[in-house]
Amino acid sequence: MKQKERSGLGYYTIGIAALFLAGFLLLVILGATSYRNTVDSQNGNQETRSVISYISTAVKSNDAKGSVSVKNGEYGIFLEILSEDSGYARRIYVKDGKLLEDFSKKTNPLNPDSAQIIGDCDRLEINEIEKDLYEVTTDKGTVVFSLRSGGGDE
Repeated sequence: MKQKERSGLGYYTIGIAALFLAGFLLLVILGATSYRNTVDSQNGNQETRSVISYISTAVKSNDAKGSVSVKNGEYGIFLEILSEDSGYARRIYVKDGKLLEDFSKKTNPLNPDSAQIIGDCDRLEINEIEKDLYEVTTDKGTVVFSLRSGGGDE
């Protein structure tokens, strides 16, 4: 009896299919990695913008004569923003790698245990560039704002 000769065409077809499958899987893995890196970068940018924007918005929302001042306290330098005629103050400061906002009566001491966490931050520097023009620098970036009311520290 004569044996059939095996053709290499079947192996060739399987090899080509495996090559396309491997290429497809490699493309999916590279695409997923690229997407993850893009999302991580976007989240980092959003966190940076949110910390800086929060400070700017807090000041602008309570911009009245004598309402914004830079103080030095138990946890270092902080920004104090008084609410008009209420006796309450919003104080923004850094403690243990967090940027915190403490909203309480102006006479109360800072209380990090009840403060709201704005974001991760190790550094807070506040400089008055000129009258009513402040520069606030964190490790997330810098924001410069001007008091429209024309009245910071009195």
